[in-house]
Amino acid sequence: MLENIYGSVNKITYFNEDNGYGIIKIKLNYQDNKIAKYRAKLFSNILTVTCNFERRPLIDEEYDFTGEFIKTSYGVQFKAKEFTRRGEDTLEGVITYLSSDFFPGIGKITATKIFNTLGSDCLDKIENDNKALDQVEGLNQNQKDTIYNSLVENRNKKKITLGLLNLGITMQMSLKLMKLLGDNVLAIIKENPYRLMELVEGYGFIKCDKIALEYGFKKDDTLRIQALIGYIVKIMTYSAGDTFVEYNDLYNRCSEELNKEENILDSENFREAIYALRDQKKVFIDEEKNIFDAYVYKAENLLAEKIVSLLNEEFDYGYDVKKIDEALDKITEKISITYSDRQLQAIKSALSENLAIVTGGPGTGKSTIIKGIIETYVWLFGNETSREGIALLAPTGRAAKRLKEVTLHQQAQTIHRFLGYEGHGLFRHGPDNPVEAKLVIIDEVSMVDVLLMARLLSSLPEATKVVMVGDVDQLPSVGPGEVLQNLITSKEITTIVLDKIHRQASDSTIISFAHSINNGILPENIVEKQHDRNFIPLNDNDIINNVIKVIEQAVSKGMDIVRDIQVLIPLYKGEVGINAMNERLQERFNPFVDYELKHLTRKFRVNDKVIQLVNRSEKQVMNGDIGVIYSFDFEGNNISGLSVLFDIGLVSYKKEELEDLTHAYAISIHKAQGSEFDLVVVPFTFKYFIMLKRKLIYTAVTRAKKYLIMLGSIEALNRGIQGVETNRKTRLVEKIKKVFSGKSIEDIEIEEDIVQEEGVSPYDFL
Repeated sequence: MLENIYGSVNKITYFNEDNGYGIIKIKLNYQDNKIAKYRAKLFSNILTVTCNFERRPLIDEEYDFTGEFIKTSYGVQFKAKEFTRRGEDTLEGVITYLSSDFFPGIGKITATKIFNTLGSDCLDKIENDNKALDQVEGLNQNQKDTIYNSLVENRNKKKITLGLLNLGITMQMSLKLMKLLGDNVLAIIKENPYRLMELVEGYGFIKCDKIALEYGFKKDDTLRIQALIGYIVKIMTYSAGDTFVEYNDLYNRCSEELNKEENILDSENFREAIYALRDQKKVFIDEEKNIFDAYVYKAENLLAEKIVSLLNEEFDYGYDVKKIDEALDKITEKISITYSDRQLQAIKSALSENLAIVTGGPGTGKSTIIKGIIETYVWLFGNETSREGIALLAPTGRAAKRLKEVTLHQQAQTIHRFLGYEGHGLFRHGPDNPVEAKLVIIDEVSMVDVLLMARLLSSLPEATKVVMVGDVDQLPSVGPGEVLQNLITSKEITTIVLDKIHRQASDSTIISFAHSINNGILPENIVEKQHDRNFIPLNDNDIINNVIKVIEQAVSKGMDIVRDIQVLIPLYKGEVGINAMNERLQERFNPFVDYELKHLTRKFRVNDKVIQLVNRSEKQVMNGDIGVIYSFDFEGNNISGLSVLFDIGLVSYKKEELEDLTHAYAISIHKAQGSEFDLVVVPFTFKYFIMLKRKLIYTAVTRAKKYLIMLGSIEALNRGIQGVETNRKTRLVEKIKKVFSGKSIEDIEIEEDIVQEEGVSPYDFL
């Protein structure tokens, strides 16, 4: 229940200029009956209030607050949702305001003179007429300008900020919107609230629709229908990974959303809206009436063109291709690796082709091939400085770190970092500002979606060789497209398929099990304990308790729960989902001691294992990075945020940024892609039915480096191995062939360059 209080500012404990968050102490007047009723609850007439302000509060200013009392370990506080200032038309209020730091050079004497000359409504008079101050004796022009300009700026900022806060937009985001859209921000939003879907992270159709309906938008308003269609196109492409949506499927999905209570959408206004979006360059409609998000369509076009351009390009590699065999002989002797004929073929193709693909399952030597490519390339140039021209890339930070360890190539990094990702879908590098590289090797290519691959290839300068390495049998990218599969299917790119398990991996029953999965076979010895894997048959009710036992045993043998052990689960919700598993594992391995920070349904504690959910270039952390909570940050006696120790060092999070984090004792199989762990624990149950598919299980199993423990239902495991994923709906293969034949692809001009879509988090659908 919301309550109302008022008081005068007694102390400013904390104020953040960036987001307007403040902690203040106010003095209560118990002579007022409306305030006196709180005396028994508060004991003191000094109350701590937390609130978002549009500017720093001033000592002695009087405020009315609406919010709720909360109990903390430091006593009762008031968490305010709204505020208004009192006394802006009293002598004391005017003196406090005009003599503050907002008006440099204006003291209490001048402020008093202004009030006495212009009256109690002096601030309104000044705002409405900049000549009003001419009536006040002794003011120079500089003082008049300071008073007028600061007053107008502060009052306008207050109106805008309060208007945005009332829409449920945070102070931090409000300040960004004001910078982006200027003083007309409220008018722009009122005209089309659905713009917030593009501008404010976390604002989907439902939030924007609520605002629009409150503003009086009709349920069949054209803007409303267009906004929903655009949103559903993104939802459907990211949930399925397709690059387009079929017209009828889109119509049916939109009808389900809009026609729940009354018939709003019909075939006619749907058609009008979809073609209006086409005219606005927000979607593309092909000749078969398939609907593409404009950015995805543009990316698919660009990628097809770059692939063909790269294959057709003639350039000097900078070394003699005829000497590759000689170089390989020297390098294999130097690094003491004996390559098979197929592996040698992969290295030769990588060094003699403009673009080559190397694909294979676990244990087939992909990492040693990458090392061979790098060392042979350097030998061909005859100098170590050529190593600087090699860009070794991976989609995730953990995959990049593993590449660096295996190849000893210090320039290994994420694709996002290589391209200068700056957040909000913006990259420093692109066609107009290419990167510097001579040889680009991309590992874990199956994880790369069409948007990111288009951005990467379009950012390369001329005469750059590209080698793509990946396991085509793993899960495809979370984002739209099936790039690696499409490129192999096109048959235009030299592709070396590695199918032999090498000696160093031949003793691994994990790897042989993975290959059995790939062939749709459940081994007969699945329940027989192996030296590196085991399956424990269990009922669903016993899964979590037995996962705990497995981890307890591993920890007792010296394994670290953060670094070495990972539980992998395909779904977040449900009795044995990721959320439930994390809650139990936290309770067992990191129980509450003294402090915890609650955020939504989660409780964060020091030493918790956590995972980053979105890319944050400004913090140098990327989606999928795993770390441990190192410490809490305090403002006075309150926890205001926390710091997480990642591989790159400590990263700080404010309370309002905790949506970026979740616990990582258990994570999704998609999130684990590109990583390896000494011990992987995978439960199987028919409660995961919708996600039980071959590639998902194959990807989970191949995350285990030393030990794999599976537990639960063998029948569920077997059903999953038989469940083959359908190929994603894309047009990349057709477009590549079209460009090769000399035909042009119908293009679409959009206002911005290709960017990663950030408005929809694909992990919402896992």
